[in-house]
Amino acid sequence: MNTEGYIAQRSSRREAGGPSADKVFQQLIQPRRVPATEPEMHLLAGATRVNTVFRGDRVAIWRWGHRGPAVLLVHGWDSRASHLGSFVEALLAAGYQVVAFDGPGHGESGGHHSNVVLLGQAILQVVATAGPVQAAIGHSMGSPALLYAFAHGLEVGASVHLAGPSSFRRVLERTASQTGLDAGGQRALMTLMEAETGIPVEAMELSHLARGLRHPSLLLHDPEDREVPYEESRKLGAAWPLSTLHAVSGVGHRRILGDRSVVGLSADFLRRTLPVNGASMQEARS
Repeated sequence: MNTEGYIAQRSSRREAGGPSADKVFQQLIQPRRVPATEPEMHLLAGATRVNTVFRGDRVAIWRWGHRGPAVLLVHGWDSRASHLGSFVEALLAAGYQVVAFDGPGHGESGGHHSNVVLLGQAILQVVATAGPVQAAIGHSMGSPALLYAFAHGLEVGASVHLAGPSSFRRVLERTASQTGLDAGGQRALMTLMEAETGIPVEAMELSHLARGLRHPSLLLHDPEDREVPYEESRKLGAAWPLSTLHAVSGVGHRRILGDRSVVGLSADFLRRTLPVNGASMQEARS
């Protein structure tokens, strides 16, 4: 689930007078740890598992396949690597390797807190551990986390972004509005988040991340998405000259991950922009 949608649900039964900025903030940085289903456990059992350490906590990483370009999968809030299982199967069939991980505070990784900046920094640590990747796919919060990583040194030949927000400020503003925070509460929420991430909220705006938007990308989003507005992908596309925005109706915010047409569009896009040439990962690194 997207962070702001989850917070709105948790605050629907808020106490009289509304929640405090601190309470909303605590909900914003504490994800729910969702267990893997039996099919997802079977998927993970077929991967090579490695761990890395990020800020003192374990981060669980999985790799499938041994040849071809490597594609990194990045999940969203209250999610886990195995939720992108449909992409794993399709990408392996197309000749790619796949790398995925559970973000801080999610799945089988350690920690209790998370945020988009932390996830972006974890991406850089995962790639440093697992080796270079040539493409990436991010869902929901995983999309802006990739934008952070691209702006801070991660280079890929192509990326796919599924229903992701493109402005951290707008996420916080929508959350403040949905939870009933007044103007002072909204300012307090921004201050708390900046202290948590260690960077200004503005540093996650597209104007500050543009240096990473230099490769071809595909943006897929349901115009009726109730958790992250379609306008977020439209604005990302307007800021990204090499992007293609494609509306995918009827898939919502989370069902998009299992939709065959979405998985097919993503795999086809990567085949066009990042052809499989049979090179091994070792050859790709050289």
